[in-house]
Amino acid sequence: MANTSFAEEMKRHQLSWALANGVTRGMLEVERPWVLKKEHRERNLFDPRWWRYIAGQEHRWARSLNSSQCFAVNVFAPLAEDTDLAKAVWARIYPHRPLDPADTVTVEFEHTPKGAGEWLGERRQKTQVDVFFTVRRGDTTVGHLLVEVKFTEAGFGGCRGAKRPTATRPGNPDRSRCLDLGAILANPSNQCWLVETEGRRYWDIMSSPTSSFELDRVELPSPCPFRHGLYQLMRNRALADAIVANTEADWADVAVCLHPQNAACRVLSEPVGGDEDVIRAFNSTRISQMNP
Repeated sequence: MANTSFAEEMKRHQLSWALANGVTRGMLEVERPWVLKKEHRERNLFDPRWWRYIAGQEHRWARSLNSSQCFAVNVFAPLAEDTDLAKAVWARIYPHRPLDPADTVTVEFEHTPKGAGEWLGERRQKTQVDVFFTVRRGDTTVGHLLVEVKFTEAGFGGCRGAKRPTATRPGNPDRSRCLDLGAILANPSNQCWLVETEGRRYWDIMSSPTSSFELDRVELPSPCPFRHGLYQLMRNRALADAIVANTEADWADVAVCLHPQNAACRVLSEPVGGDEDVIRAFNSTRISQMNP
């Protein structure tokens, strides 16, 4: 299967699955036959009762049969339902953070920790974690795992400051600033549009002595490594660092969950640190490794 056709192939595959499992043509939109009508949206989950995990926080196209949000719920909701299962799966997928016998593992969806908006300087749209694991030891929170989930998307999003302004979407009037990482690190309040206009604190967090980022590993001169396909991962990692700095958690890690056939999602539009692979490129700016 060609990478470029993965999203279309999944639309056809998901539609076939839905029609074979109780969904009728009448439950689907006419112009977009891979999208459920609003009154049938819960059928996008293996168990319609799982909709409660995202109720009130549905993405615009959560009704789409190739929705990453519903993909995340379908994969991880069994762990949210059963803490014993969550522990057993954790031991398989994340063994380098071993659990004590009495530890508990809980799972939340579309989660923003209390205080995150202030920590990250996000006044409007706050960073929401697709799947948020919490490990507790008695009454103490030991750590968290923040999982970014992608199904058919071709990337991890880009910064609005690097996008060309339009009549309906005003933005950064001087995008050339995004091309000089050294200047951004030296003076983010003047060189980063998100800091200048919205007060984002990502660079403060990444430059902190306790940061898990190691941006001096990025060879200069170079553009901002987060302006295109590493942006969402940077926000999750900055949030993870902020969690450790502001809560009792000893650690907070970041991982990604991708469909194994969605190879296009791992390819950057331009290399970072000489690498076009999303995971390797992002890890080139990090001290500890992010896990796919």
